[in-house]
Amino acid sequence: MGLDGLEKIQISEIRYPGSKTLFNDSNHLILDNNTVLKPKVLIFIDWFLPGFRAGGPIQSISNLVNHLGSELEISIVTSDRDLDEVNSYPDILLNKWISKENIRVLYLDSPHQNLTNYKRLLSEHQYDLVYFNSMFSVRFTLLPLWAVRNTKSKVILAPRGMLGEGALNIKKRKKHFFLSLLKLTGIAKKITWHATAETERSEIRKHFGDKIRVLVAPNLSASNQLTECLKLKDKNKLHLFFLSRIAKKKNLKIALDYLMKVDPKFNIDLTIIGPVDENDYWQECLKIIEKLPSHINVIYHGAIQNKELAGHLVEQHFMLLPTMHENFGHVIMESWQNGCPVIISDQTPWRNLQEKMIGWDIALDQPQQFIHAIETAAAMDQEDFTRMSKAATDYAQAFTSDPAVLEANRKLFEK
Repeated sequence: MGLDGLEKIQISEIRYPGSKTLFNDSNHLILDNNTVLKPKVLIFIDWFLPGFRAGGPIQSISNLVNHLGSELEISIVTSDRDLDEVNSYPDILLNKWISKENIRVLYLDSPHQNLTNYKRLLSEHQYDLVYFNSMFSVRFTLLPLWAVRNTKSKVILAPRGMLGEGALNIKKRKKHFFLSLLKLTGIAKKITWHATAETERSEIRKHFGDKIRVLVAPNLSASNQLTECLKLKDKNKLHLFFLSRIAKKKNLKIALDYLMKVDPKFNIDLTIIGPVDENDYWQECLKIIEKLPSHINVIYHGAIQNKELAGHLVEQHFMLLPTMHENFGHVIMESWQNGCPVIISDQTPWRNLQEKMIGWDIALDQPQQFIHAIETAAAMDQEDFTRMSKAATDYAQAFTSDPAVLEANRKLFEK
């Protein structure tokens, strides 16, 4: 970006004859008085802190801020309440910018989540990049994307797994209309697409063609959650947990079906952690829970804040998540960080888990393999489980400290 993109107050600082304008290795503009101009980034996201019920999307942006907040000038536009909440956050000023450490946040009530207001926001301040943390949100993707389409800002869109076949089959008509709109208006070609894995890059290009720009940058994880402790494990007993929103896509009902068929010699406690996103679906799950045999015990904890997760997982052994699709799956990484191997579907980027001794990734059309994996986990003694638990923690440690992951995310926000 040239000097035309700078605010007037910043241009006035270039006042010495013969001065030079330089960019450093982080693509930050350096003026001759050593003032560093960070890239100005505007992020649209349906829910953000202090919200927690939406899970992964909030963690994605929270971790981004924690890792790159000192390198970027980040502004976040979000809603005034958590997922499925009726009331606004208490004690938070609405419709006004709030400055926090490394970022500023704008919590909008419903009347302000409109095209007119978004156009006004974009006219008041020039942003180098505008980032959308969702694929099919009307209020926080479609409307602001339309508002930014004719500006000079670089536009980045993260589908967040919503282009996977399993995800697209839910509310199919609405989603295909949105995809058609992006193609017909030509907006799709102006976007830099953020894929979190090669599988998601393929999904994006399947819908929008090979000529669009796609950058792969795995989600950043919180590096301070790593927990290494001895978890006690008795043979033929298993503490299993499901950690996600209760919605069709996450497949809790299928997980319960697997448990229904587990050999009675195994005693299994299933802890369900997550908000009810689809109440009708939850009612179907409850009917299965009522019919589970006596050797399967189910506890529902509801939604918990991410900072409380480690305390809930300290005695858990394995996570069970036969999800229809995940572009990353923060809950998977968080399970490994807390010494819990996983039993998941093959609809995530995490593959060949059995070879790494950190769990199983199984095709959804192979229910017997899921049941076998659960029984294998339950049959483990202390030594076998401890070996897998340590492998999970080590794997998470290697991923969260990988400098290549941070650098890939840094490149997303180059001007």
